[in-house]
Amino acid sequence: MAVETNAKTISDTLDRRLEATFPDREQVVRLLAQGKPLRVYLGIDPTGPLHVGHLVPLKFLNDLHKLGHQPVIVIGDFTATIGDPSGKDTARVALSEEEVREHMQGYLEQIKKILPEFDVEYNSKWLKPLTLGDVLRLASHVTVQQMIARDMFQTRLTDEKPIYLHEFLYPLMQGYDSVAMEIDGEVGGNDQTFNMLVGRDLEREYVKKEKIVFATKLLVDPASGKKMSKTEGNFIALTDTPQEIRRKILNFPDELIPTVFRLCTDVSLETVPADPRQAKEQLANDLVAVLHGTEAIEDARRPVIKVSHGESLAVFLKVSGATSSVASAKDLIDQGAVKINGEVSTRWDQEIRAGDEIQVGKGKFFKVT
Repeated sequence: MAVETNAKTISDTLDRRLEATFPDREQVVRLLAQGKPLRVYLGIDPTGPLHVGHLVPLKFLNDLHKLGHQPVIVIGDFTATIGDPSGKDTARVALSEEEVREHMQGYLEQIKKILPEFDVEYNSKWLKPLTLGDVLRLASHVTVQQMIARDMFQTRLTDEKPIYLHEFLYPLMQGYDSVAMEIDGEVGGNDQTFNMLVGRDLEREYVKKEKIVFATKLLVDPASGKKMSKTEGNFIALTDTPQEIRRKILNFPDELIPTVFRLCTDVSLETVPADPRQAKEQLANDLVAVLHGTEAIEDARRPVIKVSHGESLAVFLKVSGATSSVASAKDLIDQGAVKINGEVSTRWDQEIRAGDEIQVGKGKFFKVT
């Protein structure tokens, strides 16, 4: 694939999802436009499900791929057992190799929905064979002052919470990924900037190569100020059902929606509706289509409701929240405003069964389980 040489196109690509680049923007644009395909990697530690926050660097890698560069996904099957301390006010719980294997099941299939073409590496390939001497040589490139100056460690010192020695080793292990692959660039959230710059320094020292660092913007919860992630528990998993994706997006704060469009989609921002509800509906449709296919968009509007065997239609409408009372449910049924499996129902006592699809008016859909 030919590398895109239009500097403005490259600059616009960087502007959409990035917080910072190293070296500076001008040099990075020049490097991306020089005519040589660059290998750029994203490292993902399988410590839990992939979520909407991963869409940002994955979308950026896809942007680079469209410009002619080669994405690489590094599954951190070794670093996941250490635990990244970045942004954490307590030490991560160590994961066993079995837990890591369980978490990473299905990762690549999910990634392919956002990034159709990429190389794959597993960092246990080069990290497991390291000797104690190798680790000590790595450690000689970073000072205790550099580590302890990080915000999360300063917070723990203030709060008298423990800082474990192995947490200092994590940036070294992530940094060695760059050395082992002799990579051209790395992308990650801006909370990963320290770790990525450690890799930049190590690659310069070990293989005399200047790695580009792409620090993406983060999805931040406006209420808490914390990033939306699996750790904070306020995320959309890439394996969520269409119904769950839509429900969660409709519950997002209005002010967050433009940011999600910018960072997690390829939608032209000029086409995003000004009305928050309409914008959320469009965003839900876009993400459902990417993760489940366009045919799932309609399914997303059918909440799955569990009912007791033999429950009547009128009672179901109240229990599901479609109406405020059984009496108002009966009124809707009398008006012909309720359909079961596409057919208008006129019986209040019609029995609901698993698998039924119920439509109330024009905009409410339910699937019974």
